[in-house]
Amino acid sequence: MDKLIPICILVGIIIIGFISKVIEFSTIVKRIEFTSNYKEKLVKFINKIISEQIFDQGIYHELTSDVKAMQYELGEDGVFAYMTDQLRGVAVRDYQVLINFLPETREMINARNNSILAERYIKSIHDCDDMFIRHLGTLESHREAIRKGLFNPFSSFAEGTKTIILMPIILLSWFGFISNEKTDQAKENAIVKLLNVFVSILGFAATIITIVVGWNDFWDIVFKFFK
Repeated sequence: MDKLIPICILVGIIIIGFISKVIEFSTIVKRIEFTSNYKEKLVKFINKIISEQIFDQGIYHELTSDVKAMQYELGEDGVFAYMTDQLRGVAVRDYQVLINFLPETREMINARNNSILAERYIKSIHDCDDMFIRHLGTLESHREAIRKGLFNPFSSFAEGTKTIILMPIILLSWFGFISNEKTDQAKENAIVKLLNVFVSILGFAATIITIVVGWNDFWDIVFKFFK
């Protein structure tokens, strides 16, 4: 009975980690779908402007409605640390590419006869394209990493431990007391990651010791070893 309890705890943590990874995998798939659909709409919108000189108000409205969510999704992939606009004579730090690019597409209709503006817009289009390709690559790599470790019990144990450590923050997020952005930042915090590694190793080792020899026998072995 003494050994059954730690076994149940170990299995329970692994199950929690497995469920957490399944949820994360599903979330990544949805993020890839959202990003791909947005990119497809943006390409269609830009092609109409470049090729047909048509500003599709309907697509523009859809893109603008989701632009904040898309910019948040892009994260660091969608931000330039430093950007200089020589035409306007301004320099900006932490420049959000998509949010700033989308309103300027209105000017592209009138810029086709201005070689300087047209060249700048083409460069901006290439920057956006690279940004989406880069971010989709990041998401797909993350999805593949989760898929490979989905049935790894050691990985699930570590993920379950992290979920338990972050449970207060997760609950606060569910009830709307903190934003999803703050929750994501907490998950990526270096101190939280270090704590998770420490607790996972310590917890796993303690559980194995309890199951295999028991703590009393373990300490007897330790004391005999040092004597």
